[in-house]
Amino acid sequence: MRTLLVAVLALILGFFVARSLWRAPDTDPIQVILTQVKTQAIIEHERQVAIWYRVCPEVIGINPEIFVAWPGKLSYELDLANVEIERRGDALVVRAGAIRADEPAVPTDFIDYLTTSPWFNLANEQALVNDEIAKASPIARWLTAYYQKNDSTLVQDFREELAALVTRLAGALGVTVSGVEVEIADAEVDFPKLPKLELCAGSTAAVNGTPFAKVEDGYTIPFRFKPPGESKSAARGVIAPVAGGRASAPGAGAGATR
Repeated sequence: MRTLLVAVLALILGFFVARSLWRAPDTDPIQVILTQVKTQAIIEHERQVAIWYRVCPEVIGINPEIFVAWPGKLSYELDLANVEIERRGDALVVRAGAIRADEPAVPTDFIDYLTTSPWFNLANEQALVNDEIAKASPIARWLTAYYQKNDSTLVQDFREELAALVTRLAGALGVTVSGVEVEIADAEVDFPKLPKLELCAGSTAAVNGTPFAKVEDGYTIPFRFKPPGESKSAARGVIAPVAGGRASAPGAGAGATR
């Protein structure tokens, strides 16, 4: 009986010793952060624009002057599926792919127009207006590419939001880091062609009050303009400082994470 009791006690002791020796390794918190970031899927940001211009289409005997105005929304996204995170000293470095441009939204129901000609209704008004409506989406696509290439604040907004997401996760896991640096790859931007505009002589087409195109010798010619905030130099990355041993983040830009 005593031998059996000793054997049972030895078996129990051996079980606990083996479990302590073969305990599963602790999960790397950086991998947990990375998994959670990828779960977010994408980050989205947008730019609201208002377009207006005056056109003088050639209509025999009338030649009306038409003022056209419409709003639009330029949308961009950052895919988080291939994000990489690593430690650099006591900071975290986040690397993401390039920002992608989505199809812009142009609510044609809000396209408005005015004409200076009292005889405009006799000159196939609807056909002329429909022609301008058809140009709205191509113009918005060109502006989408232009903002993607030239609006430095767009990249900065994505950096800030991704940095904020990572620092929140680090704080929730109790990971003490001095900051988070975000690197986003440069995007290869393909510019679509601007549609032919029949702008009135000496006038330009404007976005948010800033001219972006004119007409010379019958050709629509775009020219460089500064999107809002372009003059502000964007840093290479966003460093989010830490307060009280916890990761803290700067305010995220206007956008949505899903």
